[in-house]
Amino acid sequence: MKRLLQLTVALVLLGGLVVGALNFDAVKSWAAKHYLRVRFQPAVIAPEDNPDLFAELSKWHNPEENLNLLLIGIDRGSVPGEEGYTRSDVMIVASVNVKAKRAVLVSIPRDTKVTIPGYGTEKINAAHSFKGPAGAVEAVEKLSGLDIHHYAEVDFEAFKNIVDAMGGVPFHLDVTINDPKVGYLEKGDHLLNGQQALILVRSRKLPRGDLDRIEHQKAFLKAVMEKAVSIRDIQALLKILDTAVRYLETTLEPDLIFTLAEALQGMKVEDVEFATIPGTMPEPAPGEPWYFIYDQKGTAELFSNVKKYCSTKTPEERQAELEKQELYQRTGGEAQVDRSLVNLAVLNGVRWEGMAAKVAEKMREKGYKNIKIGNTVHAYEDTTVYYAPGFADAARVVAKDLDPDADFRVVQDQDVAITYDADVILVIGKDYLNP
Repeated sequence: MKRLLQLTVALVLLGGLVVGALNFDAVKSWAAKHYLRVRFQPAVIAPEDNPDLFAELSKWHNPEENLNLLLIGIDRGSVPGEEGYTRSDVMIVASVNVKAKRAVLVSIPRDTKVTIPGYGTEKINAAHSFKGPAGAVEAVEKLSGLDIHHYAEVDFEAFKNIVDAMGGVPFHLDVTINDPKVGYLEKGDHLLNGQQALILVRSRKLPRGDLDRIEHQKAFLKAVMEKAVSIRDIQALLKILDTAVRYLETTLEPDLIFTLAEALQGMKVEDVEFATIPGTMPEPAPGEPWYFIYDQKGTAELFSNVKKYCSTKTPEERQAELEKQELYQRTGGEAQVDRSLVNLAVLNGVRWEGMAAKVAEKMREKGYKNIKIGNTVHAYEDTTVYYAPGFADAARVVAKDLDPDADFRVVQDQDVAITYDADVILVIGKDYLNP
């Protein structure tokens, strides 16, 4: 029973279908299957309910091939008096390979510029408002080149209610969200309640707008997966399922969910990859709308890998990455970092004149070429190395190059990285005595 509820929770939270199915050994009994059919059936979209959608979907026959599911998040009810189909707020393609026991979730930014037949140039989220689920499937199939086999749609209100039903979700936020439209959430460690989760997954008032919001959504999905597989209380799980089905609409039948779940036993959270289609969001001309301009070549390569390997990478790329990780374990990451390419900021946090310049000179001798210097606003007791997401290895190398015997604080902080326009920010504190 526990596992069927985990599956439903994860599905509703846009992407956890795979992980909910990972731990399914407790629902093989007839009673459990009957329970799922009864509770889940109101959420199932039947062919007669939406013939246009089923006409657009492809059949999935071969278990050796990926099953592709389009996950849509909508914001129904945010506009008073609004009726009918609305623009989608989240679009994720979930591709699952039963044989390989792998899955990939690819996010498509809502502002992606596409051509919608009969409507011209539009943002991809308009496809749902124009033609409903069938329009969303059509637009995603055209962009991705994949056949979409199933569809799932959830109202954003589900996030709030289901997270509350789960008892909250542990989450670390790297940047403070202060968005007049959705709310305030301070950076740091949280046990997110439903309202806080809604702020996290909806806010676009971030340095990179929708792209950073997608990163938050992906990180939140992973946190939900980890929380879901840890729940043990049956009554709590029943409460979650009952909450979930109120907000979910899907073409997935309960029997197919059982089939997938049983086939995917042994799969881990680490076997699920997350990605976003590549592209840019250039500033538009005055009066023109903002668009995400997706990289057609890069997007085609991404979905080609998804289709062929159920991965964002080719087998060769995965092997190279594995070797890189093994090398890092042996060397501490130093062999991977090209110091000449690291954008480094050195800040004087001790108020000793010339400290930043002296340290910068020492770092140049180590091979760093792109160095800027400055002062902190407040004094620092402890030397701290901040880094932008993706530069953890470089930050550790910087700390080691400063003093291989010291144990400096190394912290990911996107705010600091953006403020000083650097990959790694080295703040010299009073504990550093060897410039």
